[in-house]
Amino acid sequence: MTEEAVTSMHAGSVGEDAPPPGTAIVRPLRHVKAVRERQAPQLVERSGAIESRSARAWAWALGEAAAAPVTDQMTAVPPSRADIEAEIAIADERRLRGDCEKRADAAATILRWLIGEDDRIPVRGENRGELVGGFGDVVRSPDQINAVLDDLTERRHRMVAGTLDSLSARRRRAELDSGDYLDGVTATLSWVLRRRPSAPISGVRALELTTRDLKTERLYAEDVIEQSGHQGSDRLQQPPTYGLGVRRSIDWLLGDATKVDSVL
Repeated sequence: MTEEAVTSMHAGSVGEDAPPPGTAIVRPLRHVKAVRERQAPQLVERSGAIESRSARAWAWALGEAAAAPVTDQMTAVPPSRADIEAEIAIADERRLRGDCEKRADAAATILRWLIGEDDRIPVRGENRGELVGGFGDVVRSPDQINAVLDDLTERRHRMVAGTLDSLSARRRRAELDSGDYLDGVTATLSWVLRRRPSAPISGVRALELTTRDLKTERLYAEDVIEQSGHQGSDRLQQPPTYGLGVRRSIDWLLGDATKVDSVL
């Protein structure tokens, strides 16, 4: 590890809520440390004494090593975002060619998370969301979820203050659909924060929410969107746009969607 890298990683003037200084990483330093520490024993378990490409991905992105984890090429220390994106692209090419480069693919997964291209946490085990300020496998913090709910409340007030009577029939239908969508988002986020006792579509009450509960509810949301499944089911009485709000919310909560714009 170079003297510059040591200085970069441990500079006392930089808070751990900021990304590692001088790197292309966008995650807060405390999140980077937590995820890396959680994954370290897993990497040893998989690779034994051999340093894995995943371990090298962490070191390279943080400026602790100059050799890229997929191509083994020497780069700037720390690498630029363009360097990291190129490394990810090569790993993807190998996977598509069927080269069985699983280790390279795992390294690319870590790099994607570090630069913000993917919000799914690159580590196994339970309660992964806690590593990044979330809970369970939810990668969003309560503050982030509350901020979205506050925005939804403001939007709802704007809709109520509008003059729907003066709108054309087509515009009015769009406004109502938008209201159904916001209802789906609000119900889902309130459910996850435990402000709502029952799931937004299935109505199931769980003592403790799990990733399985969220993914099951997302399947119900797909039924509502497609209006398929068992005819007469209560959940199919919800408008398709309500189901869309539920599905997009769960995608965002679990990190399958990286932008809050995908919800709002």
